Amino acid sequence: MTFSTFLLTSVFFATIATGLLAPSNKAAAQDSRSLCDTLASSRYDTTRPPGLAGVEQEKIDTAKALPACRDAQAKAPADARLAFQLGRTLMQDGKEKEALVLFEQAATAGHPTAMVNLGVALHETKPDEAFSWYSRAAALGDLLGQYNLGVAYQDGVGTPVDVTQALAWLQKSSNQGDDVAAYNIAIIHDEGTLVPENTDKALTYYRLAVDRGNTDAMVNLGIMYEKGEGVAADVATALGLYKHAAGLGDADAKAEVDRLEADDDRQE
Repeated sequence: MTFSTFLLTSVFFATIATGLLAPSNKAAAQDSRSLCDTLASSRYDTTRPPGLAGVEQEKIDTAKALPACRDAQAKAPADARLAFQLGRTLMQDGKEKEALVLFEQAATAGHPTAMVNLGVALHETKPDEAFSWYSRAAALGDLLGQYNLGVAYQDGVGTPVDVTQALAWLQKSSNQGDDVAAYNIAIIHDEGTLVPENTDKALTYYRLAVDRGNTDAMVNLGIMYEKGEGVAADVATALGLYKHAAGLGDADAKAEVDRLEADDDRQE
């Protein structure tokens, strides 16, 4: 699953002997709020301030984000986004129980990305509750909510397996530009377990996911080109896809590049 995710120098401002006044409470609150937004907002959160790209959860600098977000949330305890961002920071800092309290607070207040994160946290232990939160987020149009609801229907998490619903919700997420949703749709048609195998649809969605930068799709599409599944066999195209994914850090793709290049060496 996916958890929904610029470093400044300091959270605090010292008063020095220059005749300058210490910042007002209102200014200090705004400073910590802005800093929390910068350091801990999620790129999937449509409520984040304009101009912020968001930060992947694993890249949150907890040493800087935690004091800023604690201060900001304490000064605006009813602000769902700040509760969510503090929860993300705490989760990254290994404080899961405290994070879940804040995710639930933000989710109950109607924050869709917090609903998704809460659902992910409950996915294994309380699948019915996870499904409920995914459903609520998806109904609000949240991209990750739609994706995770599709996966829940695909895997039978908190609900019977329903491939029609799975494909419908994954399609909604893909329509918003999600690469992983497009990849999952490709997998469903490629595997042929939940629906009859459809190589043409698998190719279409692998290519869509590749265009969006999904490295797993690059590898799978490369395999299809290498083996000639649904397309004319084309090892050069396969190698190009593997190299693209390897350049983005995919270890499986790097292994495929090494294998094909080793084969070429043996032929020379």
